[in-house]
Amino acid sequence: MLERLVIVAIVAAAVLAVTVIVRLLARRRIASAAGRPLPAALLSRLPGSDPAIIYFYGPHCGTCRQQAGVLDQIAADGGIPVVRVDATSEPAIADALAVLTVPTTVIVDGRRQVRAINPGFRSDRALAAQLRAL
Repeated sequence: MLERLVIVAIVAAAVLAVTVIVRLLARRRIASAAGRPLPAALLSRLPGSDPAIIYFYGPHCGTCRQQAGVLDQIAADGGIPVVRVDATSEPAIADALAVLTVPTTVIVDGRRQVRAINPGFRSDRALAAQLRAL
């Protein structure tokens, strides 16, 4: 009985360690992409020179539909351009910006530099705060 508990504890510790390592590597990859210029394939899609949001989604992602609604509201209220990129059909662009999951929003300043990469759903308040910080 005690041996089984020890084995379960060792397996749980190993799973926890792997999870922590994967998260740290993902954060490091995302941090390395911030501050980079945008890939050329995206530059032509961005209108003007105002801050913008690049939105990576997947066609069968339920959370992506929720994020799209938030982005539609930001675009309507603040006039912020939102460029939508299907991460499944344009994986090279997603990889260039360290997109590891969908939805992901990328905040871009007026000089077309990446300022923030947000994996997962982000609220309108969180995105608005990032845009105000530019």
